[in-house]
Amino acid sequence: GGIFRQSRMGALLTVPFSMAASCCGSLLASCCGALACKACGCACITTSRAASVAYILLLSLFVLCALAFGSGGGDIVLFGSGYNSTAEGWLEHMKEQAMGSASSSAESFWNDRFWCKSRHPHGWIICCADVCGGAFSIYRFSFVLALFFGAMALLTCGTTKFGARAHRGFWIAKICLLLSLLVTTLFLDNSVLQGYREFARYTSFAFLLLQILLLIDFAYSWNERWLAYDEESDVDGLCGWKGAILGSAALLYLGSLVGWVLLYIHFGSSECPAQQTIISLTLIACVVLSVLSCSKIAPHGTLLTSAAVTAYATFLCYSALASHPDDGCNPFSHRRHSALDIAVGLLVASISLAGTAWNATSTKNQVIGSDSASPNEQPLDPNAEKEAPAYDEMEEESWWYYHLMMATCALYLSMLLTGWSTEPAYIDGVPTAVGTIDTYDAASYSVGLPSFWVKVVSQWICLLLYSWTLLAPYLLRDHRDFGIEFDF
Repeated sequence: GGIFRQSRMGALLTVPFSMAASCCGSLLASCCGALACKACGCACITTSRAASVAYILLLSLFVLCALAFGSGGGDIVLFGSGYNSTAEGWLEHMKEQAMGSASSSAESFWNDRFWCKSRHPHGWIICCADVCGGAFSIYRFSFVLALFFGAMALLTCGTTKFGARAHRGFWIAKICLLLSLLVTTLFLDNSVLQGYREFARYTSFAFLLLQILLLIDFAYSWNERWLAYDEESDVDGLCGWKGAILGSAALLYLGSLVGWVLLYIHFGSSECPAQQTIISLTLIACVVLSVLSCSKIAPHGTLLTSAAVTAYATFLCYSALASHPDDGCNPFSHRRHSALDIAVGLLVASISLAGTAWNATSTKNQVIGSDSASPNEQPLDPNAEKEAPAYDEMEEESWWYYHLMMATCALYLSMLLTGWSTEPAYIDGVPTAVGTIDTYDAASYSVGLPSFWVKVVSQWICLLLYSWTLLAPYLLRDHRDFGIEFDF
């Protein structure tokens, strides 16, 4: 009877505390929910340039995470469990056993869906090595970015205030959306990502075209900027900015020359006439364009721009030949994608994206040949972009082309960071996991004719576009005024 009265008394005493705890928990959850809604609904409007830089920093963060998971990722397991030997008393011991049994049942139910459950008898498995490591982890980061920027391109496709707000604001909501999408991809089967990879393999060509346009524009702007510095400088002769221009051009040509020699040594043997032809065409086209840029037909041509295009075309030639599956003509056909390919690819992509972020509205018009931006793209006040506009004072803007470029960049990164790999999702029905593929076989996934032809065609288009920038003012001199005077 005494024990029964004590239990009733204990129950009566715990009721107010339980009600208070429930009330406090509800209030805390409501406050957290309200704060989350306010945070996600916060506009946080920035300037257009700051927004462009923020998107590129976001993309850079995803690239770093993709590289980390791709090279060092593995099984991710949380909350390992075990018996607590410090529990005192039979009641605490029985309670711990009951909770441990319930937790173990739920844990087992959750882990049964993962093939790596035998490695982790305790803990909650988040993902196995085939999902959170290797090439398919990189595809997940790329997939999320492509979805995000594709959605942003659709939201900003019209010249509206809504598009301007969507581009410049709601940063907390965007970060939450990206994290949610990233977690969601953990439940996607690798076969789905394999289909995405093949889609990215061919659509990456679009970013390569944009990159070529932006790279040529960057090379011209580089030369013009240093010439402007030279005119403002008091230093004359080769010790000034002109010497820096000539020195930079000489270094780029020297690097290209060394590259041509190495290409002939490693890829241009007598048994490989196709490879010899590609190297020779690259060499001849680069020399012809360099001479043309210094002739009277192209008085606007510059040696520094030609040197930059020559160096990039030489790199594309190497990258294409290193992707050819012929073992006899490609000594690197069984080598995993090199750090050089990734480093140069990221460098060129960074130059292109940085140029776009620095002058996000005018870069597009400069590349396609417009004299100035459209009225909707020109700020009425030159100092208007020094401060972010208020939410209700936003001008109508369109940013679809910027986000489309970022989406194609995300597709391209899935190829660049994996060496254009064709690694299968499953081998004999077994998921492809980190460390389960022989190095010899894994390297063969980074070569193939599709990747080879994408890079070769990109190089040809690069050389054709640069030749057009040199010849167009002369060929169309009777139809359009380019502001260029010819001496003949």
